Order: sequence, then structure tokens, then C-alpha cells
Amino acid sequence: MHDFGVYTRRELRSRNVTDSDLRRDVRREIYTPEGNGWYSIPSADPTALAAVRKHGALSCVTALEHYGVWLPPQVDKVHLRGNSQANRDHPGRYCRHFGRPLPVTTILDDPHTALRHALRCLDPEGITVVCDSLLNMSLRMRSGLLAAEVLTPGEVESAFDGAPEHIVACCNRCDERAASGTETMGRVRLRGLGLKVEVQAYVPGLGHVDLKVGDRLLIEIDSLAHHTGVHNYDEDHRRDQVATSLGLLRMPLTYKNVVYEWPTTVEKVLDAVRGGHHLSPRHRKMSADITAQRCELDNPRECPES
Repeated sequence: MHDFGVYTRRELRSRNVTDSDLRRDVRREIYTPEGNGWYSIPSADPTALAAVRKHGALSCVTALEHYGVWLPPQVDKVHLRGNSQANRDHPGRYCRHFGRPLPVTTILDDPHTALRHALRCLDPEGITVVCDSLLNMSLRMRSGLLAAEVLTPGEVESAFDGAPEHIVACCNRCDERAASGTETMGRVRLRGLGLKVEVQAYVPGLGHVDLKVGDRLLIEIDSLAHHTGVHNYDEDHRRDQVATSLGLLRMPLTYKNVVYEWPTTVEKVLDAVRGGHHLSPRHRKMSADITAQRCELDNPRECPES
């Protein structure tokens, strides 16, 4: 339960604050009128109080963050939603969804309303990151690893109702198995390059790895900006040893590699692919044979002699 210290008159009534109680408490400065039927207490959250004074509610990615959803790292401002009048008075100030503005009845939007507004604020990758996070929370709840889900898979899907086709396509790219936003970002980008990427592939001795490219390139990605410690260092070496013993190539990536250094990072992945290191020896030979056959058919004089 989120209590930001700002309330509508209706919310105060639900707390059994009568009109006479409210008049008395305003005189005693227990509550401060903020206009348009809103009241605050002295310890009110500054961000929520600012939202009320801008005639809005915390919504979109700002609300989703309060529900524990993994957000794209580029999100750095407070996202507000306003009702129809607020949008007319201050065009461009508020997040919008694909539909008419909704009434503002509480300071923090429910997850479904927040997601509908995020669909119009985020780029396609960001939408997939957020929806993967919501779906993964639901999966973990069903597996007994989380006490409650924020939205059911059906509710996530219904948030796309009325959205344009290119936004709906983001829903079709989601995967509930993605354990972090950085994993989602890596998967979406690598598949966008035409690579075969398996999510949460199981490897004996390693458990589930974030991504497997081809037959043998394992990509494991830190989900946090800061991930250090002796245990992690030792575990990294153990995983390298297990992967090598199985004939697999392990490529660990940091949060920074994915979020801030992707052009350099993806070139390293592509170098491994160009060298055929993502393929098993059998598939690598098949790939080489196919390339040679195509070369012979297309440019017989330029093919190297076997």
C-alpha cells in the first residue's frame, strides 16, 4: 500500500474523516488544502505533492517503478497524467494513452492505467522491457517465488487495446522468462540482427543462462548497474570452466556493456558469430559447405581451391 500523504476528499471520507473533522484538521494544519479537492499532510511525499500542484497523478513509468517494474535506464523524469480539463489547460504536460483522458481519482495510478500510458511514452524496446518485467513477475508468482503479481498476463495484453499495430507488435515480442531488462534488451537487439537466440537455456552445471546464440555461445548479462564481490568473481571463473568443459563459449556482459556500450559490445558478439564460434563443429562444417557451394554457383572463379 502506497501512502504519499496526499488525498482526495473522497479518499478522506473513506478514512471516516467527516466534513467537520476536515474543517477542524485544516485549522490545526493537520491537512492543507491543495485545490481541486486535494489535501496534503506535512510529511507528504514531495514528488506526489508537486504532481497534485500540477493537477496530475503519478502515472506511466513513474507509477510502474513504484510497483517494482524494471524500467529502461533512460527514464529519468517524473511522468504525470492529467484529466481532460488539465490536458486542455496544459497541453504537452501530461502522458497520454491511446484514448480519451481518464479522471484522476488518486495520486498513484493503478498498474493497468500506468502501463497504457507507458505504451505511448516508451519506444518499442522500452515497451518490451516493461512488459517482460510484468510478465516475469506473474511467472514468479505462479512458481511460488513472489507473493503477488502486479498484472496478470491477460491484463498486460489488454493494455494494448486500441493501440496502433506497431505498438501491439511489441506485445507479441514479449517473453515472460526474461529475468531482467538488460536480458530483454540483449534478446530484442540480437534477434533484430537475425540471430537465433534462445531465452533461459538450460545448461548442465550452469543452470539457466540468460541467452544462447546458436548452439554454443552463452551470453549472461548483469541486471544491475553495480555488480561486484568476491563471490561473483569466483562464480564467474567456475562458470567459465564448466562452459569450456562442455565445449561452450561463455560471454558475460555487464549492465554498462548493454546499456551504454552496445555498439562496441554487439561487434564482439558479431565477431564470434562471423567466426562460427556460436555453432557446434558439425553445424560449423555444414555452414562452411553451404557457403562454398554458394560461392561455386555464384562466382566459380573467385572461390578458393579446396
